[in-house]
Amino acid sequence: MTRRKTINDRRLTRRQVQEVIASGARTRADLAATFVRTFSTGHEERPLVYELDGERYLFVFDAADPSLGGRGDIYPAEFFHRLVRWMARVSEDHKHGRASSVGHWAHYSKRKHELIANVDPLIKQLRSMMARTPKDLDLSYRSLDVVSEFVEGFGIERAQQQLYDQLVAYVGEVLRSRLQGRWELNRNDPQPYPYVVAAEHDPIMPISVVWEQLSGLEPVNLRAAAANEVRRTRKPPSLAPDEATGVRPAPPKGLLATVPANAYEVRQRYTDGRPWVVVFKQDVELTGIACRGEAWFGRKGEPFGITLARKQSVGSRSFSAGSFVRYTTSLADGRVSDVKLGEDQEVDGLPCRRGAIVMFHANQRLSFLNLASDRDIDGIPCASGDLEVSFHKNGRLSVAMLARQHVLAGRRFPARTQVCLNDKGHLVSVALAQDWEIDGIPVKAGPGLAFHDNGRPRELILARSHSIAGRRYQRGTFLRFDRDGQLDYVQPLVM
Repeated sequence: MTRRKTINDRRLTRRQVQEVIASGARTRADLAATFVRTFSTGHEERPLVYELDGERYLFVFDAADPSLGGRGDIYPAEFFHRLVRWMARVSEDHKHGRASSVGHWAHYSKRKHELIANVDPLIKQLRSMMARTPKDLDLSYRSLDVVSEFVEGFGIERAQQQLYDQLVAYVGEVLRSRLQGRWELNRNDPQPYPYVVAAEHDPIMPISVVWEQLSGLEPVNLRAAAANEVRRTRKPPSLAPDEATGVRPAPPKGLLATVPANAYEVRQRYTDGRPWVVVFKQDVELTGIACRGEAWFGRKGEPFGITLARKQSVGSRSFSAGSFVRYTTSLADGRVSDVKLGEDQEVDGLPCRRGAIVMFHANQRLSFLNLASDRDIDGIPCASGDLEVSFHKNGRLSVAMLARQHVLAGRRFPARTQVCLNDKGHLVSVALAQDWEIDGIPVKAGPGLAFHDNGRPRELILARSHSIAGRRYQRGTFLRFDRDGQLDYVQPLVM
């Protein structure tokens, strides 16, 4: 049990605890249940909690504890309620295997590995929810204080449900712009996750920054956490840096070494001095592919990102001139990770706009794109624009925004609702475009509505006060149901 924020300077003795209890303390078994712990030996630790006058709470250690049993601490009510909510979240996270930053984010994330392609829309959503302008949220360290204050007022639990991706995107862009880095996707993890790459830094984890602040006990401080992440990932300085780049130049290797030095200029280098980002000044042939403009190379001189000089076949597909093609490992490997299109074109029969990013799974099936016009996919009307349309590895639709009202799993959903489906086509979760009734329950607009594999609602947030099983719950209450439709968890709105 933490002693932070205690009113008493020293832990109360057993005698002092009994005196406090005798002065009119009220037993709070409901709060004490949060602190019950069961050990591998089968032993249970059962502390006691008492409510005191003056908005205070007394925490008493389990009497069976040989050193602390019967002793206690007094906490102000505001902090103690925060502590109770924190303990409940920690217990839930460990119970469901969400103890790591990536595991925690993956559970709540609506974008998953498509987050990188949606960074700008997610930041726009955050600004809209906060009623802030780009001038207020300008990707500076200082703006993180504004975001932190908003999250505190919005509520940690609600932020986890509704703002996780938006916060990761914003924090990541703050770090990326500050360090002149780029987003990357770690595909080697069972749950692919986004991170930021920057010269002279190890991989930078915006997910860890947000997870730490949404999972911690202290007030949210994204600014301090982001600065700590930068310090944590900073590599030792190069031994002999030059004044222009901060890194001692080293000659190129591999395929880049075969290109005349006057045909390109180096924009960024790795910490060992090898070229990383270069710009070709003229058409350059790399293993039969004509390149011009920006290209990315690994330390061994093998390209993994190129800009096409003209329309060209890449693997089984053809991409327009000006398209930036990024490979899973390298050009020699041939597997495409994603493409930023240079012109309007169709990809696998689906219309895409110039500047749109199209992503692919390792098996080279479509993973993600933005539609240039509304299109029915797997019988579902998918909306166009800066809206996510993603696919499972087997080619089935995974995430889309409804272009019009549509029936799924026997329920009608409004247009502009985002739907998530599993690889068998069954509905998993929904982000409603407006408050909507689901099985007679008023559900709040936005993310938070999820379904069991048998089609019954699993999680939702109430749009207004509503009675369930004879008990009334207030607007904003988070509810969780078991597979049989019985209510098994309630998290009230945190004001």
